[in-house]
Amino acid sequence: MGESNKGNGLFSKFLSVLSGKPASTQDPQSKEAGAFAPSQKEPVDLAFVKRFTDSGGKFLYCENTEEIYENLEAITKEAGIREVFCRDHNLQSILSRGGMNFSDKEYKSADAFCSECEYLISFNGGIMISENQTLGVKLEQLPEVFITIAYTSQIVENLRNGLTGIRQKYEKLPANITTIKGPKGTEGIDQMNSPSICQKDIYLILLEDQI
Repeated sequence: MGESNKGNGLFSKFLSVLSGKPASTQDPQSKEAGAFAPSQKEPVDLAFVKRFTDSGGKFLYCENTEEIYENLEAITKEAGIREVFCRDHNLQSILSRGGMNFSDKEYKSADAFCSECEYLISFNGGIMISENQTLGVKLEQLPEVFITIAYTSQIVENLRNGLTGIRQKYEKLPANITTIKGPKGTEGIDQMNSPSICQKDIYLILLEDQI
């Protein structure tokens, strides 16, 4: 897939879209403050992408669903994937249109695992998942290649926001809430306030839904 060149292009594309969004976090008094105004906080979506890619995660940005299919075909070739373990019926349809073979029963022989996620955590570049995605299979038993399909609206600032969102979404808090990152390590993570952490070789397909 030409990871470095394609990744840089997708990152630039993401920055281009982000720059066209309303500056919702801008201080309305910043124009009057001029040079003496404090520097603006980095948008949570941009911060997430930077930290996710810094951890070794492979970031693929899509403005529409057609681009998802193109990226899935590229991932198949780059990672040599023969079969994907996926139990999500909506994602199975996407995988099929992206030319990927999938199974919803056998994970031991699969080359990759595909799921959605609960949230994307900006402060550490992690992907928050739970038993709602793994469906009873232990994380360490799943294939080492993860394909996560998520939306920009799922990006939140920190773990506390993610856990709050999960509590609001479900009547009962799901088990096995975990943050996964790229394979380069977990430096800088607040272990005291973090769910358990598991490293995988992660492809994140991020679909824009906030333009």
